[in-house]
Amino acid sequence: MRHLLTVLTLTAALAACATGEGPAPTALSPAAERGQQFVLRACAGCHAVAGREASPNAVAPAFASIRMRHTEVGLERSLAQIAREGHGEMPPIYMTGAEMDDIVAYIESLAPVAEASKPGRHRVQLTAQDAPAPP
Repeated sequence: MRHLLTVLTLTAALAACATGEGPAPTALSPAAERGQQFVLRACAGCHAVAGREASPNAVAPAFASIRMRHTEVGLERSLAQIAREGHGEMPPIYMTGAEMDDIVAYIESLAPVAEASKPGRHRVQLTAQDAPAPP
């Protein structure tokens, strides 16, 4: 658990280092739009839910970094756990199965943070120890 918090904190720091604008936004699917509306209401107080901006809470990873670290199935499992038990500082958040599907669709629509590392932008080098474990 402590390792996960360290990884999430590092992820949030990396997201904060990414500067500049990413690729032009694409149209969201209806499910992703519903997910975006949900996370803007329920998650944006702590997490950066759009783009690559820094999260209001330094230990809350940006959704773009969450996108990079989790598969669709992993996101579904994480959201189910958050709905039941919360996570770290985050209290349990009531979500229906349909809302979880919409949130996953929204997070999957985000460009991974790794795409922010282009010439002229800040870079942070990770060691093999910092890399996420394979699924």
